[in-house]
Amino acid sequence: MIYAELQQDTLAWQRALKFAGMYRGKLDGLTGPLTREAAAQWRESHKQLQTRYGRLDKRTEDNLLTLQPLAALKVRQMMTALRALGDWRLICGLRTYDEQDKLYAKRPRVTNARGGQSMHNFGVAADVCLFRDGVDIWAPSEGPNSIYKPVAVLARQLGLVWGGAWRTPYDPGHVQLGELSTATLHHAYTTGSATLAQLL
Repeated sequence: MIYAELQQDTLAWQRALKFAGMYRGKLDGLTGPLTREAAAQWRESHKQLQTRYGRLDKRTEDNLLTLQPLAALKVRQMMTALRALGDWRLICGLRTYDEQDKLYAKRPRVTNARGGQSMHNFGVAADVCLFRDGVDIWAPSEGPNSIYKPVAVLARQLGLVWGGAWRTPYDPGHVQLGELSTATLHHAYTTGSATLAQLL
């Protein structure tokens, strides 16, 4: 999901804003002054990160803008460093529950996670990919010549969880903030009972 699309799904947008500690209203799917005020805070927080670390390519920026600001800080730092090493781009940030369910239904299967079961659903995870001459490069993903070695190093330095350290599913292009359970995140995200900062 890109930032422009996120704002069109008011309930998903309110959930993201509430989870960031910016929205003080009810999760009702109705755009009102509190939603607009929180949205302005969200944009300002991301603008400050852009000012501090510099702008990246449009696809990366669109995906960064969907991430929780706490996650966006670390992921932007990682992407800024990666850009000095090659044409690395952020290809996925937040996914709504509906997007996740549609992805789950695809065949052949590309994910085992339904809506509410992926770290992407809470704006704390992102996927990166290396491009050469405008073409996405995925291999080699393992071994001494793995293209993901700098992702692993930077994720570790920044305190991000790297999906390439997992045995299953092995996901070297994936990084995320924290190792909270999806059940905990789902409850807080859908009820507005806690912010990301409170959970971390």
